[in-house]
Amino acid sequence: MKYKYYRKEEVYDNEKNTSLKFLYTNPFGRIILKLIYNRFISNIVGFFLNRKISKPMIKKYIKKYNIDMNLYVPTYYESFNDFFKRELQEIKKTDNVKDFISICDSKVSVYKIEKDLILNIKNSKYTIEELIKDKVGRDYEDGYCIIYRLEPKDYHHYIFNDDGTIISNKKIDGKLHTVNPIVYDKYKVFTENKREVTVLKTTHLDYVIQIEVGALCVGRIKNREIFQYERYDEKGYFEFGGSTIIQLLKKDIVTIDPEILENTKNDIETQVTIGDVIGKVNK
Repeated sequence: MKYKYYRKEEVYDNEKNTSLKFLYTNPFGRIILKLIYNRFISNIVGFFLNRKISKPMIKKYIKKYNIDMNLYVPTYYESFNDFFKRELQEIKKTDNVKDFISICDSKVSVYKIEKDLILNIKNSKYTIEELIKDKVGRDYEDGYCIIYRLEPKDYHHYIFNDDGTIISNKKIDGKLHTVNPIVYDKYKVFTENKREVTVLKTTHLDYVIQIEVGALCVGRIKNREIFQYERYDEKGYFEFGGSTIIQLLKKDIVTIDPEILENTKNDIETQVTIGDVIGKVNK
């Protein structure tokens, strides 16, 4: 899958991950993959990444992904996971409540929610009921499904994009497939993976359904235990592992930037940063 930086013209190829290709396409690789899925192995990886012994990984990671550490709060990191959940010094903000903002650093794709609440994402069909293990009203038909795909280099905290209250929150256990598009046509990752579903009652966006999806390796989801929130408040963060956030919006609530919609139509992801204005609120 290709990608573009938001409001830029040049198109790039996503870096090919030969390790993922081996794990998901090679018979021996799939045997290894089953071991990786094992909760015991995941706990061992998590234990290691939370210890001082993992600190040498930090410099290599910064160099590999060309991470500008000047953007982050200067901190002494006790472990690799401590570094992975590093905090930005500043998030870009807008005072215009009609600006619809990105909730995280990510590669974004936006899909229409079709009749019978079906999502057609990269040759895989999902129903919203499958995704959230619950029923929702028909007023989500013709709305938008926004997929924020976070990569290892991205800032792994995420924020609220409107004021409001949390109506419900539930955790759904599952596997930890990679969220790399390489597996979209092999696994229905968004309904198989471990995830957390939150229903948000917002001031300007009506009821929003948000799903954080864990991914390969550890992929732990750490949401704050709050009831009320304001736009730009932090909702939570991911510990190590590629991750995805899905937002479901009702019909006619927002107008998404045509550039992002056209990119998605052409199988191109749009790289955005947290706080970018990616649409307009209609109401």
